[in-house]
Amino acid sequence: MKKIIALSLVTAMGVSLVGCGGSAPKATEAAKTEGASGKEAPGAGGEATYTLKVGTALTETDPLYLALTEVFEKTVEEKTNGDLQVEVYSGSQLGSDEDVLEQAIVGAGVGVITDPGRLSNYVYDFGVLQAPYIASDYDEVLKLFEIPTYENLCTELQGNGFQILSFNYYQGERELFTKNPVKKPEDLKGQRIRSSGSKVVTSTLEAMGANTTVLAWSEAYQALQQQVIEGVEVHLSAAVGSSMQEVTKYLQFTGHQQLLTGLVISDAWFQKLPDEYKTILKDASYEAGKTASENVLDKNEEYLKVLTDGGIEVVECDVDAFRTACDKAYEELGYTEIKAKIDEELGR
Repeated sequence: MKKIIALSLVTAMGVSLVGCGGSAPKATEAAKTEGASGKEAPGAGGEATYTLKVGTALTETDPLYLALTEVFEKTVEEKTNGDLQVEVYSGSQLGSDEDVLEQAIVGAGVGVITDPGRLSNYVYDFGVLQAPYIASDYDEVLKLFEIPTYENLCTELQGNGFQILSFNYYQGERELFTKNPVKKPEDLKGQRIRSSGSKVVTSTLEAMGANTTVLAWSEAYQALQQQVIEGVEVHLSAAVGSSMQEVTKYLQFTGHQQLLTGLVISDAWFQKLPDEYKTILKDASYEAGKTASENVLDKNEEYLKVLTDGGIEVVECDVDAFRTACDKAYEELGYTEIKAKIDEELGR
């Protein structure tokens, strides 16, 4: 396993990541639409004027979910005296990432923790930030979100109806969890690996040698259990949260993605807030992302132990071979030119 980046790197996250750059309540159909209807929720200072519902596919034990509830939610409600209420929903209770993003476009008071691949459905080039091996480690990932190309992509995304509160929710490297051992790209031939559905993820997996099946993450466990798929690509915290050790046998540290995700909400809803509340939301999101990242880095060895104790076997794989194979993905995705620009801005 690659050496875990020191926690001190987290504290070096720049403010360029901000702004562009309790148990969750059980969701019901009414809860899903409440933010869109403008219905107010009770707050510490009486009746709340604003309610923001935040969804994630992750479980309630995930460091990211805990940071959203313990840092983001509490900070926002405290600093607005309850006038802006935050409700956090785990396990895709608000719907899939795509469902929540579509609600945000029409101005609903909703947000979601999502990745560049899904955002590429709205601003295509945004997906390059999740392209295979675009960054070699966590330190380099953070630099990606400080360059002019990222700032320009944020501006384009805002023009499509979204506001990024912060993009510093690090979830770790994406690795391969499979039923059959994989040492090189050829070993993936014929194996069905779950894709989130974003073109960048699908192209990456197929360049690595796999067949892909698009499924919501909440469906992955059952699909593995029923032999619908032979594997998934996922970070360690989510693998533990969804008990991948129960339905897969092998872990390959391909490190094909460094997953830094963002809290994305409706720009139309955001623009209706007082300026003070806008600042509070962005600052609180950044602090939550920082806390989540610290906890992920701190717990990765613990997650690995849970997985191996549960029967997962770590397979040494040829990372260089996977990296070379993924060059095809850049050509297929049309990201060759923008990658060259990013390389230039990073000085590599």
